Amino acid sequence: MSPDTPIFRGHGRNAVPIRHLALLLPWLLLLAGCGTTTSYQPGLAAGPAKPAGYPIPIYTADQTMPRRCQLIGRLSIGHSEFTVAGGSIKGVMKTLMDTAHEKGADVVQITSIEKPGFVSSNYGLEAGLFRYADDWETSAISGDDFLNYLRQHQQTLDPIEGIWSDGSVERIGIIRDNSKPGRDFIGFALNPQLPSWRKGYKKMDIARETRPGAYAVKYYLDDFGALTTTVLLAHESEITFLYQAGDKAAEITLTKIGAPMPVH
Repeated sequence: MSPDTPIFRGHGRNAVPIRHLALLLPWLLLLAGCGTTTSYQPGLAAGPAKPAGYPIPIYTADQTMPRRCQLIGRLSIGHSEFTVAGGSIKGVMKTLMDTAHEKGADVVQITSIEKPGFVSSNYGLEAGLFRYADDWETSAISGDDFLNYLRQHQQTLDPIEGIWSDGSVERIGIIRDNSKPGRDFIGFALNPQLPSWRKGYKKMDIARETRPGAYAVKYYLDDFGALTTTVLLAHESEITFLYQAGDKAAEITLTKIGAPMPVH
C-alpha cells in the first residue's frame, strides 16, 4: 500500500480519511468545549426556593423597581473564550429564571445583554437577583368579616365600598380606611390567584376628591407597580385605568359586583 493511500474509517460516501480526521480534530475539540459559562456571586444568603409557577418580574437597569428590594446576588452568563456553536436568548433567559427561582428571588434586574457577534454567536447577560425588603400593607379584616360589614352597613355605605372585579375570578374589597395620611378607603385582595400575593394585600389606595362622587385612585398591579386615575363613578359601578403596555395603549376596568357568598 502506498504511503499516500488514504485509510478510511466508515463506509461508503460518508467515510473520512484518517489523515483528514487529524486536521478536523482541533475543530472538533473546539466545538465540544464551546458554550455558555455561568457565574453566581452571592450577596446575601439565599432564601427558600420559589416554586416554578412563582411570577418573578424582570426589569432593566433604567427601570425603577416598584418595591424596596435587597440584592441577593449577581448572575453572569457568558461564553467560553472561543465559541463556534450558536445559542439562543431563550436558553440564556431560562438559565437566569431557573437560578432566580432556585435562590428565592422576587425580582430580576438585567444590567447588560451581550448580543452575538464576531467572537461569539451566543448571548450573554449580567443580572441582579433581588428579594423584597419591605412588608406590603395588609388589611386586617377577613373576607367573612368584610361581608358582614357590607350587610350591616347597607344603608350607609359609601358608593365606592363593596366588591369589585377586573373580569377575572379575583375579587377586590373596598372599605373605609383612613389609617394612612391622604387616604379614605383601601382596596384589598379577597382571593388572589398569584402566589406572590396574599389575602388582604393592599390593592388600592383611594381618597375622596372635592367634587362630589369623585375619587383619586391608586391601583397596584401584579408586580406592585401602580396606576393612578381620578374617577367620577358612573352609576356607582365602574373604574377604568389607562396605561401603556409596550407600544400599545391598554386599560384595566374594575366593575362593582354583588357579593358572591362566601368569598374565600
